[in-house]
Amino acid sequence: MKTNFKILSLIAALAFGQLCTAQEVLTGFYHGQRQTSRYSNPEGIFLPFFDDFSQSRLYPDSTKWTNCGALVNDGFPLCPPNRNAATLDVLDEYGRVYSYAISNAFISEQLTSARIRLDSIMEPEPRALTPADSVYFSFFYQPQGNGMPPEAQDSLVLQFGTTTEHEEFLYLDYQNFTLEEIFAEMHVDTLFPGDTIWAFGDCNPEMFTIITDTLTSLAQGSIAIPCDSVFTTVADTTWYHVWSTPGQTLQAFMEANNGLFFKQVMIPIRDLRYFTDHFYFRFYNYASIENSNHPQNRGNEDEWNIDMVYLNWGRTMNNTSYPMLTFSGQCPSFLTRYQAMPYRQYRSNPNAAVRENLELDVANLDDVPHEASYFYTVDQISGNQHYKWQVNPVTIQPYAQAGYLDCPPTSQSPACPYVGELFNMSYAYDSVTYLIKHYVYDSTCIPPLIDSMIYTQRFHNYYAYDDGTPEMGYGVIPSGGAFAMRFELAEFDTICGVQLLFNRTLNDANDKYFDLVIWKDENGRPGQVVYRLGNQRPQWEEQIYDFHYYPFDSIISFAGSFFVGIVQQTTGLINIGFDGSNDNSAYAFYNTNGSWQPTEMHGTLMIRPVIDGKTLHGVEELEHTSSIVNLYPNPASNMLNVSIAENTEIIQTCIFDLTGRRVRQSGFTKQIPVGNFNDGLYFISLTTAQGQVITQKFIISK
Repeated sequence: MKTNFKILSLIAALAFGQLCTAQEVLTGFYHGQRQTSRYSNPEGIFLPFFDDFSQSRLYPDSTKWTNCGALVNDGFPLCPPNRNAATLDVLDEYGRVYSYAISNAFISEQLTSARIRLDSIMEPEPRALTPADSVYFSFFYQPQGNGMPPEAQDSLVLQFGTTTEHEEFLYLDYQNFTLEEIFAEMHVDTLFPGDTIWAFGDCNPEMFTIITDTLTSLAQGSIAIPCDSVFTTVADTTWYHVWSTPGQTLQAFMEANNGLFFKQVMIPIRDLRYFTDHFYFRFYNYASIENSNHPQNRGNEDEWNIDMVYLNWGRTMNNTSYPMLTFSGQCPSFLTRYQAMPYRQYRSNPNAAVRENLELDVANLDDVPHEASYFYTVDQISGNQHYKWQVNPVTIQPYAQAGYLDCPPTSQSPACPYVGELFNMSYAYDSVTYLIKHYVYDSTCIPPLIDSMIYTQRFHNYYAYDDGTPEMGYGVIPSGGAFAMRFELAEFDTICGVQLLFNRTLNDANDKYFDLVIWKDENGRPGQVVYRLGNQRPQWEEQIYDFHYYPFDSIISFAGSFFVGIVQQTTGLINIGFDGSNDNSAYAFYNTNGSWQPTEMHGTLMIRPVIDGKTLHGVEELEHTSSIVNLYPNPASNMLNVSIAENTEIIQTCIFDLTGRRVRQSGFTKQIPVGNFNDGLYFISLTTAQGQVITQKFIISK
C-alpha cells in the first residue's frame, strides 16, 4: 500500500475512533498544464550530446528532446551538480495525475532524446564511429529531492533505442477518366461485364479495374481507375534495457552514496547495433500513487531528478569531471524574510527588509582548481538604479574533493557576497521590479569557463514566502482543522485578498469547502479572528504556477503581525501548494484540536496576502495632499512644523532619508525636531486613521 508514516498515523486514528487528531499531511505536487514539445531537429545530432538543463525553463530543449513530459526546474532537485534538473513524476502532459494511475507500479513519464548520429563524427574530420572510439553515456540522478520519495516498487529506467525505416503501403490513388477517354484508349465502342480497363496516361500501367455493367459509346460519365500505390516511410524503434534502479528515500540514497545528493552513472557503448544514424535513448519511471482509500492524497508522487546528461566519444570510465564553473540550487532573494513584498512596506523599513549578504552554492566541476571571479548586477526595470558588485577572485577546488565553495567567517566570497546597496525608494511608484544577474567565471581558460543565473526581485502588492514552485501539497485532518502563516506589516496598511495555489489530485478529490481567515497575532500565534471569507473551494488556473486570487468582500485595515490561513470544513487534505525548497516553518502553525502548534513540516505554505498599499475601497482618494498637510519652514534647520486639515486624524508619522533609511517613527506631533539630522532631502510619511498615506518631501539645511 502506498503511504507514508503520517498517513499511516491517520489510518490508525480512524480505526480507533479518531483518538489521535493532531495531524499534518504532505502529498505530491500538481504543476499546471504542460505543452507538447515540437521536435525541431529532424536531421539528428552529431556528438557530443550534452544537456545540463540550466538554459531551459519548464520544458526540455526541443532541439535535444522529442517530448517534454519531464519538468525542468530548480525546485524539486536538492543540491544538483548545477542549477536545474529534469524531474520525472506521475503527471501527464496537461499536468494532471494520469487517469490510469494506480497504487501498483505503472509506466508514467518519459524523457526521450532526439535522433543522434552515432554512425559518424564530424571533427576533427568526418569519419565513421566505432566501439573502438570509447563512447560513453553518463548522467546524474537523484530520487525524491524536495518532493516525495519513490518506493521500492517504483523505479527509474534507461533504455537505448535504434530505428529502422521501411516503406509501408498506405492507400491506392484513383484517377477519374471519362467514358469517351476510355473508349478512345481501348479502341472499342462497347464494354461488357468482366472487361478489364488498364490504367493509362501518367498512371501505373499495371493498375486496372473490372467492368460490372454493359457500357456503350452513348453512355455518359466517368470511371475511377486505380492510378498508383501510395506508400509511407515507417520508422520502427527497438528499445533495449540498459540500466535501472529501484525507488528509495533521499536519505537512504545518500547513505549508500557516501553522503552525495546526486549519483553519476557511466555506461560504455560497445554494442555494434547502436552505432547507427538513428540512435536514441530515453528515461522513464515506474510510479504509483496513494490507494483509493485516501482519494484526497492521490496527488503527484515518486519524483526522480536527472541532470548532466552527456554522450561523447574519447571518454573513459574515469571521465567523470566537466570543465565547468557552476551555480547550483536556486537563486536567492535579496530580502531577509520574503521572496517578494509590497513596495510600500519595504520603504517603511528597508534596512530590516534586506539581508546583509547572500548565500550561493558555487561549484567547480572540473578535476583541477580554478581561479574564479564573481560579480552580480542589479538593474531596476523601468527605473534608474543600476549597480555592480564584485568579489575578489578566489581559488575553487574541484567539487569531487571539496564540495561547494565555502563562505569565510570574516569576509565575503562568491558563496556569500554582500548586498551592495539598498533598493531605491521612490514614492512615485506603487511597485518596482529588479533584475539581478550573477556571474562566475575563469577567463584564463580557453574557452573561458562562465556560468550565470538570473533572479527577479519583486516589490509588488503581495507578500510571498514561497518561490512559486509547490513540490508538495499540504493539509490537516480532521474536519475543522486549520493552518496559517504569519506576516508582518511594517506600517499601517490594508489587506484586500489572498492568492492561493492548490495542487490537483486524481479526479480533483481535494475539491472541498474551506474558510479563508485572518487572525490577530497573540503572543506569536493566531489569536482573535479578524476576518472570515466562508465557503470557498480550490480553484485552478490554466497557466503553470499561477495562483488564484480570492478577493475579500471588505477591506481589512491592519498594522503589525497577522496570520492568514485556512479552516477546512471537511475531513481530508485540502492539498494547498507546499514549497519544499524554502523552509519558513518558523512562521507556520496548525490547529487540529483547539490549540495552535508550530508546524512539524519543513517548507512553506503557498499563501500570499494581497496588500492594497494605497487606497481603501469606499474611501475617497486624497489627491491634493498639499491642501491636507503643510510643512514649514521648508528648508528646515532645527524644527519642522506640521499642519493638517481639520477632521484629519494622523496615527503614524515616519521620516526617511534619501537612501530609504527610516530615521524617525512616532505618533502625530505638530512639531518635529530635526536639528540632529544631516543636511539633505527627506521624506515624511503620514498615515491617516482610514489607512491613507500622505507623503511629502522636505529639506534640512543648517
